[in-house]
Amino acid sequence: MNPSAYLIRIGEITLKKRNRSRFLNALVQAIRQRLAGLEFHLEPRHKKLLLQCSAAPDLIQSRLSTVFGITGISPIWKCALDLEAIQNLSWSLCQDKRQSAKDFGVRVRRNNKNFPIKSMDCQAQIGSFLLKNGLNLPVNLKSPDLAINVSLEFKEAWVWTETWPGRGGLPQVGDSRHLLLLSGGIDSPVAGNLIQKRGGTLAAVYFHTPPYTLDAAKEKAIDLAHVLAGFQVQLDLYIVPITRIMKRLLSDCDNGYSVVLARRFMMRIATRLAEQHGYHALVTGENLGQVASQTIQNIHCINEGVPLPILRPLIGLDKLEIVGLAEKLGSFEISIRPHQDCCSLFAPEDPVTKATLTRIRSMEEPLPIVDMVEEALAETEVQTIRPQIIH
Repeated sequence: MNPSAYLIRIGEITLKKRNRSRFLNALVQAIRQRLAGLEFHLEPRHKKLLLQCSAAPDLIQSRLSTVFGITGISPIWKCALDLEAIQNLSWSLCQDKRQSAKDFGVRVRRNNKNFPIKSMDCQAQIGSFLLKNGLNLPVNLKSPDLAINVSLEFKEAWVWTETWPGRGGLPQVGDSRHLLLLSGGIDSPVAGNLIQKRGGTLAAVYFHTPPYTLDAAKEKAIDLAHVLAGFQVQLDLYIVPITRIMKRLLSDCDNGYSVVLARRFMMRIATRLAEQHGYHALVTGENLGQVASQTIQNIHCINEGVPLPILRPLIGLDKLEIVGLAEKLGSFEISIRPHQDCCSLFAPEDPVTKATLTRIRSMEEPLPIVDMVEEALAETEVQTIRPQIIH
């Protein structure tokens, strides 16, 4: 028996006061995009949305699993606003779960204050009915394994026994556009997804060094971009070849500084792309306290001259936390494929961890920086990646 409808909970959006309608409209638009091709009706309710759709529950759950702004989805069944009808429906919904459940509880919310039975009494009567009919489980009202939820509305009653967890966060509102420096590693996709969770729309830039990095490394970055594209309408991926830049840095500069120097060139190239295409900030997967480019001194050197905000959402997380987020995102298995990106491939054995701007500038002074950047930009490949619709 398929649900009558789905109760979509919208969490943080309800706290936005003057901007609430703006975020709610963005969420409704995102849901409509995910459900394209299905027949459905979406109705705003107080602090929630009511979705009516005859498609299979698994399909709806899958389609909406990448929509930020949803904190949970409850498949609901409707019945008459009558205690006997509510009891019978509750018993019917328990059948698939009662064998595996450890305990149960009934929760009633009386939105319709004209309903003659108060919430606590209604809970007791439904629970008593279930026990008499053979639900041989102890009662647990705090955190029941099997929760029978009842909402007494103005014209009908809603009953449900589960809530699918949502991603939370905020929907993308369209005026917060960011460029992610995407490597083939674990960190950068997670960083990008955290920005998406805060309502940001992503594009990504991947720095490629053929023939030193294989096409498999490039394909890994493209696959990671596909994961991130699943959270928005589309994602533009800029693939920038920087082989000549890396060769020049390794031949003309102190190798211990190569990582910091390379990151500075990446920032210059990303800044130019952002200026050309209207992105508001750069996003990186850097994490404070690691080696090479991720000490505070080296981050200071990398930041110099970048006119845009540089967002580092992973800055205070440890590696286990980042891996956990990558597994939840679905990017971890892609990231651990054994194909090196340019940062790891060209990393020196003994990288400088406390670079100074004086030393960096002295090595960069003889370099034709503008020409090197423009040459890389001229060879940039752009791919527009769209999410795959699950049928």
